[in-house]
Amino acid sequence: MHKSSAFDQMQSSPEAAPIGIVERVDELDKKIMAELQTNCRVSYQELSRTHGISANAIRRRILHLEETGEIAGYSVYLSPAMMGAERLFGLLSSDGTRDEFELVDEIGSHRNILAAAAYSNGTYALVAEYRSSEEFLDLSSFLRKLESIKAVELHPILAPRGTAIELSALHLRVLKPLLEDPCMSVVEIAKKSGLTARRVRRLLDQLESSGAIRFRALLELGAASSIPFIAKITWDEKKTTYLPILDWIEKTYPLVHWESYVSASEPVLYSLLAAQNLTEAVKFTREIRNHSPVKGVMAFFGGHHKFFANYRRSKLREMVESID
Repeated sequence: MHKSSAFDQMQSSPEAAPIGIVERVDELDKKIMAELQTNCRVSYQELSRTHGISANAIRRRILHLEETGEIAGYSVYLSPAMMGAERLFGLLSSDGTRDEFELVDEIGSHRNILAAAAYSNGTYALVAEYRSSEEFLDLSSFLRKLESIKAVELHPILAPRGTAIELSALHLRVLKPLLEDPCMSVVEIAKKSGLTARRVRRLLDQLESSGAIRFRALLELGAASSIPFIAKITWDEKKTTYLPILDWIEKTYPLVHWESYVSASEPVLYSLLAAQNLTEAVKFTREIRNHSPVKGVMAFFGGHHKFFANYRRSKLREMVESID
């Protein structure tokens, strides 16, 4: 299995995300990162067979992506379905009086926040999860009360939730070492768990195929490009749904489009992209705005970005510790 670098920083000891590295990923890098984001335990050999290059070449590419910051770490956590959780995307407008690093940290101090970032013109973006209307209201109230925040826009988003299963004591024994190193080899897990390698492999296959546990590479938007940005896209819902627009964005910008969050309540989606320079970012924004039936696009250019430990990972740690 693929081995991680020395940190799982986004979930255990979050650090400010690196930006501004000039080198840009190529198409194969992007495909490899997409697979590692789906399952970071996929082996070099599997990736080699999929992409037609040697396992050593795959390994060198992944190590390079770690060194440049495109892959900022790895994590394992429960699926939203295991927690009964839903996701949301938020935009906050500030009056510009607060230090960006300080305010991002304060936003991230709420336990429902997964990630937060400072963008241009006093805008802050966040991704969060909630398990009930009470949690949603608590988060909304917390954000509105933050010093310098003038407006709060929160959107429940359409996102895969995975499945829910009952984890056995053996599953939890296998997961315990993976909390520290999600890419740990089967042999190492066997040594730490006291189980045979054959049993570990079988239990891991169950976990990976169930969709109840997520093993993910944590990708850093724009780490190898100069300008990460969010495109807030609205469309005419009388003419179309989000699906054709999202499909067009993914096909038109395969290397610069990283992820999109689709509102479950309004005709708006937020696409995360990374341009090589400001001219390219403006070009992409104009092209999206001119695509029918898009009604409007607003671009927010990124700065400081940080991930935070979430309660799905914390809950998994509690479950693992309960078997000791």
